[in-house]
Amino acid sequence: MIAASSSEFLKEFTIYADRAQDEQEVIFVQRANDKNIVVMSMDTYNEMNKKIYQSSKR
Repeated sequence: MIAASSSEFLKEFTIYADRAQDEQEVIFVQRANDKNIVVMSMDTYNEMNKKIYQSSKR
């Protein structure tokens, strides 16, 4: 997991996007007023949702 300020994230968007996709990194983007976000690859997102769905079926 990586944490970055919103200005750093915007400045280096391509680098962070590539790390999310290629290295399956999850990036926490720290924003003002606690409006933080999480960025992850679609594969990571789908896998997370698959696990949530499977655990809810038990």
